[in-house]
Amino acid sequence: MALGALLGAPAAMAEEHAPASATAPATPPAAPAAASHHAAPACSEPKPACAMTVNPAFDSKGALWVAFAVGKTVYVASSTDGGKSFSAPATIATIADGVIDSHGDARPKIVPLADGALLASYTTRPDKQMIGTIFTARSTDGGKSFSAPQALLNEGGQRFETFVVTPKGRIYAGWLDKTNMLKAKAEGKEFEGSGVAFGWSDDHGQTFQGKKILLDHACECCRMSSALDKDGQPVFVWRQVFEGNIRDHYAAKLSADGATLTGGRVSDDNWAINSCPHHGPGMTIDANGVWHVVWFTKGKNRQGLFYAQSRDGGKSFSNPEKFGDDAKAPGHPVAIATKGRLYRVWKEFDGTTTSIASQTSRDGGKSWSAPRVIAETADASDHPELVANKNAAYLSWVTHKEGYRLIPLPRDDKSASVK
Repeated sequence: MALGALLGAPAAMAEEHAPASATAPATPPAAPAAASHHAAPACSEPKPACAMTVNPAFDSKGALWVAFAVGKTVYVASSTDGGKSFSAPATIATIADGVIDSHGDARPKIVPLADGALLASYTTRPDKQMIGTIFTARSTDGGKSFSAPQALLNEGGQRFETFVVTPKGRIYAGWLDKTNMLKAKAEGKEFEGSGVAFGWSDDHGQTFQGKKILLDHACECCRMSSALDKDGQPVFVWRQVFEGNIRDHYAAKLSADGATLTGGRVSDDNWAINSCPHHGPGMTIDANGVWHVVWFTKGKNRQGLFYAQSRDGGKSFSNPEKFGDDAKAPGHPVAIATKGRLYRVWKEFDGTTTSIASQTSRDGGKSWSAPRVIAETADASDHPELVANKNAAYLSWVTHKEGYRLIPLPRDDKSASVK
């Protein structure tokens, strides 16, 4: 599919001009249990339980690593007992001015590498502005200390980074980049959204090469998601702004040289909105190379949470399948594939309790188990994150009341329960 033919609408409203109520989010912003974007931190100690967001990853030895921010400091810590306790946190950086992206779709990241090194990232931006700078830092001593953070780029404005590590150790990075938007604005021209940019590292994250915007007009405040395809190349999915301010999703594979994208539109939801949904998609790819995408929409053609898959490398996608309970404002879906299992997980709110619901598929997404609640809280909470270790999958979730929890996803329907 030709990308250029899909684009070309007038400028969209900036993120700071898009109040939550105007974007019709999946969870009511006034409810304490659902206010994960703007809730005050639960506490101020440097530990995952005090963070508004937590990003998890397992290393090759089975240790759980988490990246998080408390106040104006970014930390990394590890756990060897399933998240019940954590090591003393290592400080990545403390900023003097501005804020650290650590809410909802935006959060610090941690990437364990095969040689034992760790790559951490975070984004800073001026308060009440959405023009950010992505920084990366590395640890080569088991997470005890990290190198001085380096800016991924020194101009433009970048946010919502995501990383994919190939079997050969190359690290691909994708992010949303406002460089072209700022140039257009300086020239008095209209420009919609952000660019979709990519780069790669062959030296374990010390430097990134080939940093380039390959496509313009991505929705500027929804996260990108990524996964590794069967052939070892990275695939990315994001909310794209199509002609007429239609904010639907696009999935594409990045070529080995980082120069081209190959993929297609996930669905024609036809969500015309002159503001930003703050609601990015989720993606996973199974061992057979099938792309699985989950997302939220309030489009003319469909509304709610949906799932689709592609068996031809993004050239076409299956008819969107609806899931989630509309009476409980479902939102923020994520997906993960492990050996013999495919999971989709999302957040719901019934007016009092926020819950995390889960479904399992044993046939590659053709059929799914009945939804089951696997965690809940009566207070503010983060969006759900999924992480895998060997053949097991886990929900990673931090809430004000319960703190940080790492919950195994069920291998069978009977083992699913609230924890």
